[in-house]
Amino acid sequence: MRRRWTRRGLAAGAAGVLLTGTALALGQGDSLISLGYLNRTYIPTVTAQGSEMLKEGMDQAYQAAMQRLERAAGQTAGQSGSYSETLASRTFSRGDRITLEAGSGFLMLAGQAVVNHNGAVIDVTLGQELPSGGALAEGHRYLAGEDTSAQITVRSGLARGGIQGGYELEVSGAPAAPFIDVSDQDWYCAAVDYAYFGGLFSGMGEDAFAPRATMNRAMMMTVLYHLAGSPEEERLSASASFRDVPGGEWFATFISWAAEQGVSAGTGNGQFSPYQAVTRQQVVVLLYNFAQNYMGLTLSERGDITGCADYDRVPFWSRDALSWGTAAGVIAPSDSGRLEPERDASRAEVASMLMMFSRRYFS
Repeated sequence: MRRRWTRRGLAAGAAGVLLTGTALALGQGDSLISLGYLNRTYIPTVTAQGSEMLKEGMDQAYQAAMQRLERAAGQTAGQSGSYSETLASRTFSRGDRITLEAGSGFLMLAGQAVVNHNGAVIDVTLGQELPSGGALAEGHRYLAGEDTSAQITVRSGLARGGIQGGYELEVSGAPAAPFIDVSDQDWYCAAVDYAYFGGLFSGMGEDAFAPRATMNRAMMMTVLYHLAGSPEEERLSASASFRDVPGGEWFATFISWAAEQGVSAGTGNGQFSPYQAVTRQQVVVLLYNFAQNYMGLTLSERGDITGCADYDRVPFWSRDALSWGTAAGVIAPSDSGRLEPERDASRAEVASMLMMFSRRYFS
């Protein structure tokens, strides 16, 4: 391990006698000297020469180098917290708190976090102060000002950032779905956690959930299959088929299982439309069928949806299911009083409907 450190001045005459060449001189300026070299070569050489004055000076330089190396590793004796020399990326989870000392910096690489401070935090990227309680922007570097203690709180399930300088890290330890685009401030946060930890469906890509993206009908069948407990024997023995579902596709057996269990009958004319985005009313109908035909439940709850602003856009085939869904809390009208039955359901909305359904019928 090699580290750059500041040398201490030693007696020039003694150094000239013991060190043949300026590469080993400990004069003014900076040099790159390894701790291993000091241990294995330099100090034994000094001892062999018998120069007490130079030995004392080198012992002091050795101790200074050791302290610098230990500080870089966050191990300095008597120092609370840790120290980071570089802004190398590290991973954080929702609820983690990073407290920066005055003069320390933070680079926000991905995810969502806020900072609270008692002085000044500078957004170095923009060249302006960030108020206490402000959100950190991805790709921006921040610096805690003089006499300032800044506490960064991670809000997303996963975040990446770099720390430079002194800091303290408090790990929350609370379970959180590891997605950079889902924050504890989002209305769907709990639903995403439920879907992820329940094994119903995960993210899109390495670390994103894509809450506003849609879900197609094929994917929805796999979700319902997982909701059923992933009954593999039922899936592998299912024989239902559709003209637009080739047998070799990854979703074929899931669709076949859903059809055979009475969860979905397809979209008509022998087709299933696997790549078609699932709509809000379709999700409710599928859960309605799942509860009645697969779980064997009698769903007697009904809500009055005739007062919804867009009731005239609710097709006959989904009215009973939507009436049940509103009463059961699976779906709710928007603030404007609309059910929006034909709108494509977002992944966040699907997760929310699944969570509400499960809380009511599986608890």
